[in-house]
Amino acid sequence: MADDGGCGQIRIPPVGRDMKILVSTAGRHGATHSLGQEMGRVFEHCGVDVDVRAPESVVRVDGYDALVIGSAVYSDRWVPAAKALVDRVSRSEHPPVWLFSCGPLHSSDRPVNVTSDAAHAVSLMHATAHRTFPGKLVPERLSAGERQIFENSGAVAGDFRDWVLVCNWAREILAWLNAEKRGS
Repeated sequence: MADDGGCGQIRIPPVGRDMKILVSTAGRHGATHSLGQEMGRVFEHCGVDVDVRAPESVVRVDGYDALVIGSAVYSDRWVPAAKALVDRVSRSEHPPVWLFSCGPLHSSDRPVNVTSDAAHAVSLMHATAHRTFPGKLVPERLSAGERQIFENSGAVAGDFRDWVLVCNWAREILAWLNAEKRGS
């Protein structure tokens, strides 16, 4: 994780402090939150005011210029807190939205199917984009039930997060926001 927000190859001019982005993530073991934190660092490095918050603490989204909502994926489903946030936000006017899913675990380049929850969220929020990122799994952090599911799934434990991919996506979001800002 880059401490300077410069882990990607896309160069973005500073957006300025008049831009504010909410990054909200839901998960169980920290991998999804770490992706959101890294995106927040990229945004801050480019001069954006960023709030990284849990979905349960988000009451209003007015005042933000963009929302980035991420959820861990368990058994092909989003975490309930992320689904609840999407439901709450979709009922009112909101800024442009980017969604991401963390998981399933894999280290291959094969495409990952978008979960039904993510597809529903994209439709409900009229999201600008959805991206699926590989996750991280440490068996020792799992509950007994989760460990049993993991052992029966054939999945491989490990850290498959791709920080360059995550940072480049954050920079793509900023490029889109910059283009919109210049066009208005």
